[in-house]
Amino acid sequence: MPEIRKAAPGDALGITIVNVYTWKTAYAGLVPEELIDRRIAELLPRAEKCRLGIEQGGDYWVAAEGNAVVGFCMFGSYREADHAGAGEIYALYTLAGYQRRGAGTALFTAAVETLKARGYPYAIVNCLRGNPALTFYQNRGGTVIGRWEDDSSGFRLEGDTLRFEL
Repeated sequence: MPEIRKAAPGDALGITIVNVYTWKTAYAGLVPEELIDRRIAELLPRAEKCRLGIEQGGDYWVAAEGNAVVGFCMFGSYREADHAGAGEIYALYTLAGYQRRGAGTALFTAAVETLKARGYPYAIVNCLRGNPALTFYQNRGGTVIGRWEDDSSGFRLEGDTLRFEL
């Protein structure tokens, strides 16, 4: 299994590649192809934003195989008012070849344990509708508590909101 560790600024490009690649492989047919292609075209600015986030203390864990990032998890305080005081897992992605091998579970566990240690009573995950990862989250104790919609990308995306007791 890959090494699970806190991300360093030098991991930013690898994190961004994992993010873009997994959108291409996992969300095909769930998200408009134009949105996926836009994310690919924005790879370098996204990597720079990620690097700055890590440098400014953002919470990222990575799964690394040698010097290569093969998965990551980004988390922190919940970003909306409806669950003030909760933690949130903003993103959790592993490359297809590393799925079902423990890296995702290890990243999830590292994030949950960090949130728990900070005193959050529960954590929220927003999962894209149709994403097979919904079962992954439910198998780790997540309960669907609502639905969400987002059109900030110019496309309407929908999903389920899950709650994890910490």
